[in-house]
Amino acid sequence: MYYNMRKILLFVFLFLIACGGAEVENTISQDSFDSSNNDTTTTTVRDTTTTTVKDTTTTIASDTTSAKKLKNKCDDCEYLTISDLISNLDNVPKFAWNDYQRIAIENNVFENNSFEIILNVGPSTNLYFEDNEKYIQKGISFWQYFNLPEKYYAFFYNYDDLDWATNELTSTGFEGGMARAPCRDGICSGANSGIYQRPPHFGVGVFGIHSGDSVDNYRYGPLHIHEVTHSVVASQWIDNSRNPQQSANDASPCWLNEGIAHAAGISLGVDTFDEYLDMRSSQVTVRHIQAPFNDYSASSILDYYDKSIPGLCIKNPDYVLGYSIGYLTVEAMNAMSGADSAMHMYSVMASGIDFEEAFQITFDISWNDAKPIFAEYVSTVITNLFNS
Repeated sequence: MYYNMRKILLFVFLFLIACGGAEVENTISQDSFDSSNNDTTTTTVRDTTTTTVKDTTTTIASDTTSAKKLKNKCDDCEYLTISDLISNLDNVPKFAWNDYQRIAIENNVFENNSFEIILNVGPSTNLYFEDNEKYIQKGISFWQYFNLPEKYYAFFYNYDDLDWATNELTSTGFEGGMARAPCRDGICSGANSGIYQRPPHFGVGVFGIHSGDSVDNYRYGPLHIHEVTHSVVASQWIDNSRNPQQSANDASPCWLNEGIAHAAGISLGVDTFDEYLDMRSSQVTVRHIQAPFNDYSASSILDYYDKSIPGLCIKNPDYVLGYSIGYLTVEAMNAMSGADSAMHMYSVMASGIDFEEAFQITFDISWNDAKPIFAEYVSTVITNLFNS
């Protein structure tokens, strides 16, 4: 275990994808959160068990016209076709959930000490959740066959420790201003994650801590995996871009950006399928539904897909729909081609192929043909969840 974190002065900009601050609701405030962790120092956690193993099954030709179809599916796994989605509404989440568990179990077989997670807790911050490292590691282990950040720094702090977080981020080489990402109106709640602009490509996550969040099950693992997934997405560009984070932002439709992270967080952050269904419902119908985005007809969802333009949509007010429409779209993709299929698609995009061509390679159907079916599926699911 490391107990002293090196101060690395790297004057670089960090381009982050917003993924939690403003969009995460503040739950009812209560005092029953864990006050046992009063450590005022930066704590560096032991090396974790991420393994670098054999090459993945992704094959990408340098000539984009000859790129081979990815092998996302295991030989003996059962998946749905896109034409099955509407007639198998109840099976879609089950197929997707099962494949997350399959990959998680397979990847946890391997062990080494190559990946370092560094936890940093504010001097007056009391953590209501003690398994932060465990769930960050779970996210890293799940994605271990893909490019990963070289290590991952996580900063946990309340609003009183905002200046501390700013100083710690700056002295560690990150952009200090990112400390404000999960904070507003005197409360730090939600999270944000990304990677360094240039080598060394460290991942970094900022996690706002507020006592009212202690009643929210999403804060007990799913949020951590969600944030780590954002860092892994950007890491697919490490070998292909001077600024991997910005390249990821510029390549990804916003529904996909938040959809892949939310699907992974909820699927891997709970223990049972019933818990998954409960959180799926609450995330779609409560947390991320807000006016004026209350028309979830297939035509409106199709319009949302079309307006989710990479590089531009990140500033749109409907970015929040990535946590509902985007999440359910990725869930359907996972049921069709495996729980790592969206990350495979990102690895194709990182080679210089645009989203629509990468989608065709990954799912063997054009995005133009697929999106009306996804829109109908998502619309039906959201309607059913509201009426249940």
